[in-house]
Amino acid sequence: MSRNTQWKVAGFGVSALVLVAALVLANGMPEVHEALSPEASDRDAFAQQALEALRATDPTGELTYDPEQFLIQRFAPDGGLGMSLFLTNFYREYQDTRPERRGEVLARLGRAGVLPEAPASYAQARPLLMLVVRARDTFEAFSQQAGESAPVSWRPVGEVLAEALVQDTPDAMRYVPTEELARWGISYEQARADAVTNLRRLEAAPLRHLTLGVCAIFTNDSYGASRLLLDDVVRGCEVKGDPVVVVPNRDTVLITGADDATGLLTLAEAALEGVQAPRPVDGHALRLTADGWKPFLPGPKSPSRSILENLAFASRVRGYKEQTERLRKEQEHSEVFVASLVPAKDARGRFFGQAVWSNEGESLLPRADVIVFMDAALGPDAPPAATVRWDLVVRDAGTLLMPELGVYPERYRVTGFPSKEQLQRWKADPTAMDVP
Repeated sequence: MSRNTQWKVAGFGVSALVLVAALVLANGMPEVHEALSPEASDRDAFAQQALEALRATDPTGELTYDPEQFLIQRFAPDGGLGMSLFLTNFYREYQDTRPERRGEVLARLGRAGVLPEAPASYAQARPLLMLVVRARDTFEAFSQQAGESAPVSWRPVGEVLAEALVQDTPDAMRYVPTEELARWGISYEQARADAVTNLRRLEAAPLRHLTLGVCAIFTNDSYGASRLLLDDVVRGCEVKGDPVVVVPNRDTVLITGADDATGLLTLAEAALEGVQAPRPVDGHALRLTADGWKPFLPGPKSPSRSILENLAFASRVRGYKEQTERLRKEQEHSEVFVASLVPAKDARGRFFGQAVWSNEGESLLPRADVIVFMDAALGPDAPPAATVRWDLVVRDAGTLLMPELGVYPERYRVTGFPSKEQLQRWKADPTAMDVP
């Protein structure tokens, strides 16, 4: 039986269940909006306009369009890869812009496709250095593909976000490669300190009070999210308890306090709106602790809990979706199957993630909430052999389920299948399907 079998899970085919969950999540949570992306022809038509804009700005080198990843790659005249330009954010901005002004978006895209030259020395680079904040999986993908010669110098922030060094110009940002820092003889920490100094020199972004105890930073310079890295700016908002933030898009930081139930609800509602803006970043809420930023959710009875939980889940779905596509492409000549994180919804209306573990061979599973065990011999329409919550499986599976090192979002390699006796023990456990 093919490893591409579409298993039936809880009455839905896997692909259908992804679509059902995406339809619900997309109602105010566009982290999974790409699952409902416009027809390929619309995206391809935009890509052709983008190619024309790039050629008009810089006719040198070869341009190729990858419709699967929705990106354009520019190759240097010598055949080397000059840059990769992802089109999703430009496309969203284009769609959200009035028709008479869409030419401005294409013109900006064309300028962004001209990669700034690398400074010859650190003295030339220093005044151009800045820090951007993005979703962590963006840079993990770069690092996993490139290894030691990663094209981005970056560090994790709050587990789910990341900061990265860029060379800033009026028309484009250029990520600073790790090898460039090495050539200059400069550590990441030194370059970061200079980038923070430059960030502070930007035009001040005043804290706007959305309500008592809730502040927002709104900019139009793609460095709004970077203000998260300025501790004194974040603490400039008077809040109840530890500061809690969400950075829904590149130009927005939302701030309130961990002990302010009303403030958290205001923040959550603002985040729902913020992730719908162009250039989204992430939907997780982060709390500032003694050990730095950490993912945060309020207590189960908090009125903001369900919104913040769903925002975080939607970001998790998006991250795994992009990772799954990339890993499947890398593993296309391998027998290893890369499993998806499948969204589902429980009786209380909460979303959770499932992963399918079959006995067909070796797999890479996402970190799910529930594992659905499928027996390939029974066919794709057969009910699961067992459905068990993740922590119960981890407790008992031993070496059958092992972490895959160096992969983010986290993955687990399975090389066998639990015995019938083990599956029966799990099925007999009254808590087997209790989602945390």
